[in-house]
Amino acid sequence: MSKHLDAFADYMQNSWSRAETETDTRRRAILFNYNRHAALEFSDRWQEIFTPEMTNPHPKYKVRLGSDEVQVFDGVGEVKGFYGALNESVVWLEDEQLFVNDYGLASFSTFGQFIAGKDAAAAGYEVDDPEATYMLSCPLAMIWPYDENAKLIGEEVYELAPLQLSKPAPEDVFSFEERAEVLAKYL
Repeated sequence: MSKHLDAFADYMQNSWSRAETETDTRRRAILFNYNRHAALEFSDRWQEIFTPEMTNPHPKYKVRLGSDEVQVFDGVGEVKGFYGALNESVVWLEDEQLFVNDYGLASFSTFGQFIAGKDAAAAGYEVDDPEATYMLSCPLAMIWPYDENAKLIGEEVYELAPLQLSKPAPEDVFSFEERAEVLAKYL
């Protein structure tokens, strides 16, 4: 199995385990909401995040990822547009340090995204093989506030350093389908 898929599986399991062992009812609800949110987002079932049980009716996201500017997605329509664009390629998180309190949660992790060599070249990266699969990655900080009912209010997502391009070993590349297999037990 891909080392990145293994690390993604650990990311999912760690947030689930953290929720299961949390003794504070509110924090436990926040952590289970976060784990389900991640499972839906990464399994390409992100439309199901926007239920009254999970998300505030008017979410607001602030994102700086792959851009110099913070992009604001205000309301369900704009946030859905963000998820549609994000999920055009295989993305994942790994190496997460997760913090939860009554306000919500925060985390530090590594963001990863596979990209075709030709697309990386078109985006201005130097590649030696336009037919190969490359990986963009960066350290990421996230802050997610939750309302009084442990429903997500929004997300703040910030890259802590510019995206770096690397060429993973072929055995470390994984597909949408392989990622979905990891997520099945959380749905």
